[in-house]
Amino acid sequence: MNKIVLFEYFLKKLVEWYCDYYQLNITNFNDHPYNNLSKLKVIKLHFFACSTNSEALEIFDDFHAMPYGHVESGIYNHLDNLRFCNVTNSKLIINDMNSFLNFFPKNYEVIDACIERLRNINLSLISLEPFELVELSHKWFSWRYNFQKARQNGSYSRPINSELILKEEKFYSIF
Repeated sequence: MNKIVLFEYFLKKLVEWYCDYYQLNITNFNDHPYNNLSKLKVIKLHFFACSTNSEALEIFDDFHAMPYGHVESGIYNHLDNLRFCNVTNSKLIINDMNSFLNFFPKNYEVIDACIERLRNINLSLISLEPFELVELSHKWFSWRYNFQKARQNGSYSRPINSELILKEEKFYSIF
């Protein structure tokens, strides 16, 4: 299964969530003044969504503790090479709206389940600023423990065991 393809579908579901939250027609998404689905924000939301589902953590199985929180390295390394959209340091731009809207890869149901769970846990998570999401991810034991170990070894990155993410106390709200 190609996790990059599933990540692009994840971005589609994020855009739908964003548009639902802000009561925006998806065709107006690119030009919306509050479009802040930046690289950092989508990477953080991706972690939070995956943390709700063991199947997702089997697919997206390369999370690392890095300075800005949990990062799925395989996704991060391909973020500049997506087919349907361009994720910049400030926003997400859909390149081909028709293809983006009609995109349903194999096993997309895993992503649907993750997004639905995350929306049910905290609908307003999509509205947080990227660094608020970083702050939230820094509450997680998996990040604190592994980033501390990385720093002790003179590094800024250390793999995180998916089992730890599954079993730890989870934080989805900054309050």
